[in-house]
Amino acid sequence: MPFCHAMPLPIFYINLASRPDRRAHVERQLAALGLAATRIEALTAADCGDVEGSPLSPAELGCSRSHQKIWQLMIERDIAAALILEDDVLLSAHLPAVLDDPHLLDGVDAIQMETRQTSAMVGRLVPSTAAGIGRGRLMSSSMGSAAYVMTRALAKRLVVHPEVDALPLDTLLFGRPGSLFYEARIYQSVPALAIQLDQTVDGRQGAGRSDLDDRRGMFSNHDSRSTEPRWRRASRHWGHHLRLIATFAPTGELWGARQYRLPVASDLQKLM
Repeated sequence: MPFCHAMPLPIFYINLASRPDRRAHVERQLAALGLAATRIEALTAADCGDVEGSPLSPAELGCSRSHQKIWQLMIERDIAAALILEDDVLLSAHLPAVLDDPHLLDGVDAIQMETRQTSAMVGRLVPSTAAGIGRGRLMSSSMGSAAYVMTRALAKRLVVHPEVDALPLDTLLFGRPGSLFYEARIYQSVPALAIQLDQTVDGRQGAGRSDLDDRRGMFSNHDSRSTEPRWRRASRHWGHHLRLIATFAPTGELWGARQYRLPVASDLQKLM
């Protein structure tokens, strides 16, 4: 269904009061790109109260709850869609042109704008009005939560999702264990228009220093994965492929899809 947005897409960015360096970092970028955004105070582990029984670390839960804070705001204020950023994001100069595309949200629930340069399966690309940039239906994991567009309709589903506090945020949104890309229309920007500071040459120095612990994302705990029985890994792998066929073959979206290392916008690639 067409979803034309005539008004500028609202932008929110998450920032801890204790990280004015990151606030300055993200606000400099937004000003240079001619974009206006609203700061959202990040929640800390202490703000989350008793987290006993949660598989997430306190820092991971604080990160997730900070994003949930924006989703709830979108619902309460009847915001149809928004771009959500974390304060360690690096944005491509091509982003404003993509956000201005009046058909950006046609048939879309969310768009992953970021990549951590992993391999992902993406459907046939839908071109945008920005030359050389498109989006394709996401059909496998594309981790990261530093920059994504989300609709209010999806936000309403996520705030009551049974695993909203059980999965790391990017796993819930864009990972295979979250299963969201089977059930909602999740797209990937190609090339990606955002990366995180920790992927640059300067790495984790300065504003790139993270307040999160090392347990981040579904692929962080290599030891536990290595002890998992091979048959279970194989079962999960083939289960995913069967579900891909069942979900996307009937709609025709599987034809023309490809698995490849996600490219990054050229101006960001120079920084890596």
